[in-house]
Amino acid sequence: MNSRQRVLAAVERRQVDRIPARFNAPPDDPAKHVAHALGIALEGDWFETLHQTLRIDVRIIDTQVKAGGYAGDYRNLADAATAEDVDRLWPAKWLVENRTLDHARGLVRQWDATGNAPAVQVRLPSLFSLVRRMRGDTLALMDMAEENDVFLRVMDRFEQFTAAMIELAFDTLGERLDQVYLAEELGMQTGLMYSPAAIRKHFWPRFERLIRRAHGRGGKVFFHSCGAIEPMIEELIGLGVDILNPVQPCAPGMRPEDLAARFGGRLCFCGGMDMQWLMPRGTPEKIRAEARRYARLLAPGYILDLANILHPDIPPANVLALYQAPR
Repeated sequence: MNSRQRVLAAVERRQVDRIPARFNAPPDDPAKHVAHALGIALEGDWFETLHQTLRIDVRIIDTQVKAGGYAGDYRNLADAATAEDVDRLWPAKWLVENRTLDHARGLVRQWDATGNAPAVQVRLPSLFSLVRRMRGDTLALMDMAEENDVFLRVMDRFEQFTAAMIELAFDTLGERLDQVYLAEELGMQTGLMYSPAAIRKHFWPRFERLIRRAHGRGGKVFFHSCGAIEPMIEELIGLGVDILNPVQPCAPGMRPEDLAARFGGRLCFCGGMDMQWLMPRGTPEKIRAEARRYARLLAPGYILDLANILHPDIPPANVLALYQAPR
C-alpha cells in the first residue's frame, strides 16, 4: 500500500499493511527539535523530509488568507448588539473571497512526485470556538444561553463560511482531496463543555449539513474535539463523522478499551497518545507499548497520532519512539 491507500483503508476499517500515521505539528520549534535529533538540516523542504523519515501518511493543508493586511478577530464582535452589528463588524479574513488554496496544488504535486502519494486533509475552522474568540467567552456563552440574534447570526455566518471553504477545497483539489477537517471543542477534562441539549440544538444541525456537503463532494470527514466527549460519540457517528480525533485518554470514557467496546468497527479513531503524562514524561519503551495497545484494540480503524498538537515539553526521543516503532 502507498500512504494514501493505507489511510483510506483505515478510515473504512479495512485491513492495512501497517498502521497509518498522522503528525499533528506545525513547522515550529518542537518539530525542528525532532528534525535535529534525526540529523535533518533545517533548510529547503525539511518539514516534508521529516514527514517522510517518520513514515507519516497524512499531509495537512491549511487555507491561507490572501494578502491585504486584514485586521485581527480577537473580540472584534464584543460590541455587537444586533445581527446587523455582526454583519457590519465581520472581519474580512473570514470571507471566502479573501481565502485561497492555490498553494495546495503545488504541494500535492510535490508529494505525489515522491512515488508515495499521501492522504490529503484540508483543515477548516470550528464554529462556536471562533464565536468565543470574537465575542469573548462570557458574552458568547450568554448569547448561546439566550439564543439571541447575535449568536444565531455569528453561527450562521461561520457555517456559511465553512460550507464555502469545503466547496473551494474540492474545486481546487478535486478527487485528490481525501479528508475535510472540521472541529468544535466540546469537551473538558471531566465532561462536556456544553449541555447535550445545547449541542444537539445549535451544533449538530450545522455540522450535519457540513458533513453532508463534504460527503457529497466525495470526501471523508475528520472531526476534532478534545476532552471527555464519549457521551456524544454515538451521535457523531449518526451525523456521518468518519474519523474522530484526538482521543484524549485521561478523560472519562476515552480509554481505547472503552472506545473499542462501544464503537469499534463503526468509526476510525486518530490520536490517543497521551500528552498530559505519557509523551512528556514516559519512557520510549512505555510509548511504544502504548502505541501497540492502541493498534491492538482499534486497528484497522486507527490512525496513529498524538492526542494534541506537538508540545515543547515532549522530548524528541519520545516522538521518535512513537513514530519509528514497528507498526
